[in-house]
Amino acid sequence: MRTLANKRRKAGVMAVEFALAAPVFTLLLVVVADLSMAYHRLMQLSSTLAAGAQYAFAQGQTESGSTLTTDVSAFVSAVTPITLASVTVKYNNSLSATSCYCVNGSPPTYSSAMTCGATCTDGSGSTAGKFVSIAGSFNYTAVFPGDQVFFSNPYTQTVTVRLQ
Repeated sequence: MRTLANKRRKAGVMAVEFALAAPVFTLLLVVVADLSMAYHRLMQLSSTLAAGAQYAFAQGQTESGSTLTTDVSAFVSAVTPITLASVTVKYNNSLSATSCYCVNGSPPTYSSAMTCGATCTDGSGSTAGKFVSIAGSFNYTAVFPGDQVFFSNPYTQTVTVRLQ
């Protein structure tokens, strides 16, 4: 008789413990799922911009200036698996399309106009060239509205590729 009463008491305690712990674990699961989905979207943005950089490099051997920026922007918009808030493509940082520049740092800093192929004066040993910068951003909406406090919209990334 005594063991039956102990089993009932233990079963009751376990039910109460479960009732208290289940909402906490469910909330934790939802937060982790939201963070994981946001990170996945960020990786999709990175992949899209990398594909755009590859496209810019390939097309930049034959195109330049506004034609290239239009083509790269259209390509990035076409291949992205996520809805982008914005795509900005700049050829030589919107400076002269005919001049070459040295770029260093993050975010990229452009030197004054130089002769193409000239050695950069920043001590890097690289040579002046032409560049395309691609910036993309997206807004992430959390599945659970309470999780939105963890996200700072928009998420933005920039890729710079040297064409020559």
